[in-house]
Amino acid sequence: MLPLLFNSLMASATSSVPLPEVNQAASPLAQMHDIALPETVSSLPIAPGYWMVLLLIVAILSWILKKGLKKYRYHAPRRMALAMLNAMDSNANTFASEVNSLLKRTAMTYLPRQSLAHLNGQPWFDWLDKRLPTHHQGMIGPLLFKRHQQNGLTREDNQQLLTLAVLWLANSSPFEQVPISTTDKQTMPEVQC
Repeated sequence: MLPLLFNSLMASATSSVPLPEVNQAASPLAQMHDIALPETVSSLPIAPGYWMVLLLIVAILSWILKKGLKKYRYHAPRRMALAMLNAMDSNANTFASEVNSLLKRTAMTYLPRQSLAHLNGQPWFDWLDKRLPTHHQGMIGPLLFKRHQQNGLTREDNQQLLTLAVLWLANSSPFEQVPISTTDKQTMPEVQC
């Protein structure tokens, strides 16, 4: 019974109350607008931390570039000497003298002239040996000394001298100063011709 009573009360309440007129202009759906997006965030100004990181990266890259250019320029005379050595005729009679002259000129571009220009004979050969690999040391001196002998160098000797000269010029380690003891003219033995 209770449900019947409730239904009848509801029916009478809805029939006696007039429905309001639906106004399209006053409707909440009609009053809705598109979503307003915020303005795009600009990439500038960048935070100070990013500027510092950028400055650090630029400084490191410029330092690396400067070191690379310095190393490239430092080794330019060696590269030029290697090109000159490859252009030489290894079968010529004057090949050993040309190689000796080329090695001395190349060394004098790296070290003071007064420390190398007077080196001759065994002190010069010993200094040349310091830049060669250990298993090739002691070989360039006899070959260069042989250029002053009557028989001179054979083709095999010239090829070996070419190989040693290429190894000497290909060594990219810094040039060592000539020790004072070997540059003293009084202790330097004369070369026997």
